[in-house]
Amino acid sequence: MKAFSFVHAADLHLGYSQYGLEARREDFDRAFQELVDKTIELKPDFMIIAGDLFNNPRPSNTTLENAIKNFSRLREAGIPVLTVDGSHDSAPNIVTGTILNPLDSAGLIYHLPKRDGACWRKEECCYVYGVPSFRTKRKTEELLPDFMEKNKPTPDPALFNIFVFHGALDIPSLKPPYMEAEISPELIPEGFNYYAAGH
Repeated sequence: MKAFSFVHAADLHLGYSQYGLEARREDFDRAFQELVDKTIELKPDFMIIAGDLFNNPRPSNTTLENAIKNFSRLREAGIPVLTVDGSHDSAPNIVTGTILNPLDSAGLIYHLPKRDGACWRKEECCYVYGVPSFRTKRKTEELLPDFMEKNKPTPDPALFNIFVFHGALDIPSLKPPYMEAEISPELIPEGFNYYAAGH
C-alpha cells in the first residue's frame, strides 16, 4: 500500500446565518475558505466532507457561489473532494434530490452515494465508501440496509479502507445520550480502517 494523506472535515454548514446575523453566515464562509487554503497548502491526496456541507438543502446563490469558487480551487490543485450528504443538506424529497448532485455533475465534488458502488478508489492506496444521511433513526433502520445491499461495501484488505457517514451512533453506555442517535452500531460495516463521521 502506498503512503497517502487526506483531510477529514464535516458540518461546515455553509449558508448558516446563526442568530439571524449575516455576519455569522460570512464567518462560516471564511472558515470554509481557510479550510480550503490549508488543504491546498498541505497537498493531501484527497479531502472528505462527511455531511452538512450546507446548512439547508437549498442554499442561496451567494452560498453556492462561495462553494463553487472554493471547490474550483481544490480541483485546480488536483485534490478530489469526496462527500456524503448530512442531516441538513440531504434531499428534501426524491424528486428534487440533493444539492450535492449538480456539484458532482459539474466535476467539483465526488458525491459518494451517487456513484456506482457508492465508492471511490485510489489505486494501491485506499478504498472510500460513503452512505447518505436518512435523517432519522426510523428511516436509517429502514433504508440504510437496503442502500448497502444495492451498493455492497467491498473493503480490500490490501488497501486502507474508509467508511464515510453522517449521524449519531447509538452507544448504550452513554447515559444520558448527547443527542438522539440515528444509527445502531450493528448497521456500520466491519472491515474498515477509518470511520469518517460527521454530525
